[in-house]
Amino acid sequence: MSERRTIMIVDDDAFVRRPLEFILKAEGFRPVLASDGEECLRMVAEDRPDLIFLDVMMPGRDGFGVCHALKSDPEYSDIPIILLSARGQEHDEARGLAMGAEEFMTKPYSPSELIGRVRQILENR
Repeated sequence: MSERRTIMIVDDDAFVRRPLEFILKAEGFRPVLASDGEECLRMVAEDRPDLIFLDVMMPGRDGFGVCHALKSDPEYSDIPIILLSARGQEHDEARGLAMGAEEFMTKPYSPSELIGRVRQILENR
């Protein structure tokens, strides 16, 4: 991937956003940050990302709601989404994947596994 790909990180916790931002920058990506679901939806319209990391549990519109909104909109339905959750319950994963998310990862995650999934998803687009 020679071009610098934009990856949006959506999480209400800065202590989760910052390490992920650091990992992505170190791998040559351009991370953009959103602190909640509404901010994510506004930012996607302004600066369309190549991939979105989306926290499931956020105040206001949660990750499932944002995923559903994006995947239901033909303008944005092709943007790959990786859901991140502190809860690794099977029904949450099944719900997210049924909504169209490409991946469901449980926090804490392995940085190398995370980057591997990002590269695999983006290479297939």
